Amino acid sequence: MLHGVDHGHRLTRAHARLREELEDDGVELPADPHLLDHLLEELDHVRRPPLFEQRAPVYGSFLMPAGTDLAIGGDIVDLIDLDGMTPEQCRTFADGRSTYLVHRVDGPPRIVCFDRSIQHEADLVEVQQRTGAWIVQRTVMGTVRFFTGRGVTEWNGRNWALRLAARHHHFSVCEAVPEAPVAVLEGLLELAVHWLSPAHIGATLVLDVDPHRDDLGHLDVDASLAAPDLHVDRRHHYPALFAVLRQTDLATMIGPDGRVERLGVGLRSSLEAENAVPQDRGMRHRSAARYTHDHHHTVAFVVSEDGPVSVFRRGRAVVICETC
Repeated sequence: MLHGVDHGHRLTRAHARLREELEDDGVELPADPHLLDHLLEELDHVRRPPLFEQRAPVYGSFLMPAGTDLAIGGDIVDLIDLDGMTPEQCRTFADGRSTYLVHRVDGPPRIVCFDRSIQHEADLVEVQQRTGAWIVQRTVMGTVRFFTGRGVTEWNGRNWALRLAARHHHFSVCEAVPEAPVAVLEGLLELAVHWLSPAHIGATLVLDVDPHRDDLGHLDVDASLAAPDLHVDRRHHYPALFAVLRQTDLATMIGPDGRVERLGVGLRSSLEAENAVPQDRGMRHRSAARYTHDHHHTVAFVVSEDGPVSVFRRGRAVVICETC
């Protein structure tokens, strides 16, 4: 509950029902009762926001467990105390983009002001990892979600579902492709899981780990585009890649150093690969699996338009990132 505020029995009952929902859907909740109270109250608010002129506001808040420090979140310009205000008044200052309400167990609420927009999933995953905060958000599209160390838990109108953060898949991917630079693999996971997937952008990203390869004969490059000097292990390049990939079909080819080489490439496969890879997959998954079956020095990151991310090596999926 917000500092110094008595919420009465109505919200207590609402919170009890919400807690049961979360537990029934297998969502891990904080052990600290104060943090749990804050979380339930904030989730209840973003799922049933008050309307102003028939509009539901966007909103965001940070819930700070004991021992965490928001100051290490980066890009913070100011922290402003809101002592003496009602919960409703406090929330009107938080836009869930550049300003967030901050709940602390040891003092009054505050508003944190960033010097840039911190509203996209990738931004909030990064801030959560730095600070250890539980972050609640209602987006401009009305999506209700919260961020923890495990990942992103989202309400789809029927239930709550967790998508693990990309970092939880690092070990499995690095183990499957030991010859690739770790930073390149981690960058591909970050781009696929936290940029393309939540935006429902279907894509195929093919990493070739052989510096001496010459596979142009196995690619259809007639309609492809040579990429500028963009790299998947440089986070500041992701907005440009995000923009072009939402407007590009077919595969994107990436060199062993993480440099994006070509966009809009068709993947050709052998008769052996066609026989070896099952037909019961979508075209994007099937072509990626067949290409990696033919070319063992490649790994393909496939993002489905409906969200899941699959990583293919030697014709089979070695990692699948989806809701738990």
